[in-house]
Amino acid sequence: MQNEKIENYIEFLLNTALKKCGDIHDTEDLTQETLLAALFSIAQGKQIDDMRAWLTVVLNRKYNDMLRRKYQKPSVSIGEGFDIIDDNANIDLIDKNEEAENIRRSVAHLAKIYREVIVRYYMNGQSVSQIANELNIPEGTVKSRLNLGRNRVKKGIDNMEKYSNQSYQPITLNIGSSGMPGINNEPHSLVEKDLIAQNILWLAYRKPLTVEEISLSIGIAAAYTEPIIQKLVDGELMKQVGNKYYTDFIIFTVEDKERYIPAQKQLVKDNFNLFWKSIEKGLIKIRKKDFFNRLTFDEKNSLELYFTFNCLDYGIYGAFCKAFNTEQIFSERPNGGRWIAFGNVEPQDFDYKKHIELLSSFYTGERIVKRKNQYLDTKLLEMHVYGTDGFPSYIYHRMPKDITLPDNIFFDSELTKLLYIIHNQIPSEQAGFNSEFLKTIPWLTKCKILRNENGKPIVNIPILNTSESSSLFDICKESRIMLIDDIKDLLAEFLKDKKQIIPPHLCSVPLQKQYLYSIYAINMAVIRQAMKRGKLYDGNYDDDSNRINQPPCPMILIIDK
Repeated sequence: MQNEKIENYIEFLLNTALKKCGDIHDTEDLTQETLLAALFSIAQGKQIDDMRAWLTVVLNRKYNDMLRRKYQKPSVSIGEGFDIIDDNANIDLIDKNEEAENIRRSVAHLAKIYREVIVRYYMNGQSVSQIANELNIPEGTVKSRLNLGRNRVKKGIDNMEKYSNQSYQPITLNIGSSGMPGINNEPHSLVEKDLIAQNILWLAYRKPLTVEEISLSIGIAAAYTEPIIQKLVDGELMKQVGNKYYTDFIIFTVEDKERYIPAQKQLVKDNFNLFWKSIEKGLIKIRKKDFFNRLTFDEKNSLELYFTFNCLDYGIYGAFCKAFNTEQIFSERPNGGRWIAFGNVEPQDFDYKKHIELLSSFYTGERIVKRKNQYLDTKLLEMHVYGTDGFPSYIYHRMPKDITLPDNIFFDSELTKLLYIIHNQIPSEQAGFNSEFLKTIPWLTKCKILRNENGKPIVNIPILNTSESSSLFDICKESRIMLIDDIKDLLAEFLKDKKQIIPPHLCSVPLQKQYLYSIYAINMAVIRQAMKRGKLYDGNYDDDSNRINQPPCPMILIIDK
């Protein structure tokens, strides 16, 4: 194919353009304009005997046009393929898939400065002034770069959707999981910071694809995608059937996650007492305990938040299982894991601040670190924590950019040890502790996990012994059992028409995950209603204007020596 031959002359064109322009930016502009103009001519059926000579003529014409623009000379149109585009250009149709493939490939391989204006203008429908404003460049620069697009680019990019816009607009896929991760933090580590792996999983979600189909869709040669696909198969995020591969877990879009949030909030508002009465009985019992009354104000609120999260998290899940007579089965995974994955897909430029309803519903499920006879003089060192992501607060495990830790540090594990040595005033150098983690102390203080007294860090979460924690967990269990019985019928009725549709070939997704975001917002909705009605302390945590209102972390530390 002639456009494939053009790729062999890119270096020649760059060198020729550099000799003419003497400036790297003008060189890139000239080369890209030449390539796209040549592709359009070929798409219209032009036959070329001497590709090198013909490309030289095209480049010279484009260079002359560049000089005319630069020195404000009149521009002369040389055939349809060389006109300069304006804001009101009409977009014609390109019907042939082969031509669309050519244009898709050319756009996918453009440098970012050219690709981003073409995608914004043709694909996202932004005006020249909008693009200039958002990219902070002059409108003339936008038009110059859009000159790559010309009359037929619009339909060319429309046709790319038959292949995949991920070749030029990749998504971000965040992996969540229930159960126990593998020793290398699988499944999260299989895709973390790997944009290609994330996009392969999204491509192969809707239907099984061959390696060639995946490679063509993502715009990367199969030689590079095959090892990534094999890694995902070995890690059990993908499955192979014959010569095709598919993503073996459920993936939710932003729209999927937002769809039932208003209905969940209304459900809680209308039935708050049904959700709350078992939790309130448990809180009354906890507030009478000696261990509770020795705690500081922040520590009491931390314990009450932990208890409430625990009851709702496990109670809603248990009510669902009972209502639908189903359980999740956690199969053995590579590297000792027992997990069920799910994914959340977002555009790369997605801004949660514009999706307040979704952002305010988030919380992080319980994470547990447990060490038996493993650290210093402890028989048991255990940490339990939930994330208050739904409040506009500092999230302890999402550190600011000025704090960098080695990649091999498991944050919660190191945090558990740090809390222990601070509580017992043990010098870090005597504790076999990674001193790099000490850099997190100011951040953990902002997150209210620590507090400062007389210039020294003090643990600011509840610390219990095994007897006290057993009493707490017994009350949690009692309250959860009551909550399950109270709401199971209510949930069954509410969820009748709220099951997530999944691809027909996907058979491994448990029912709980298909209803995940149909009940996910209930937890934070109950907590907010409880604060609004004076059932839990409301520190005005939803006020984003003043971070003094940071909520205490729903976290407990258990120590037995």
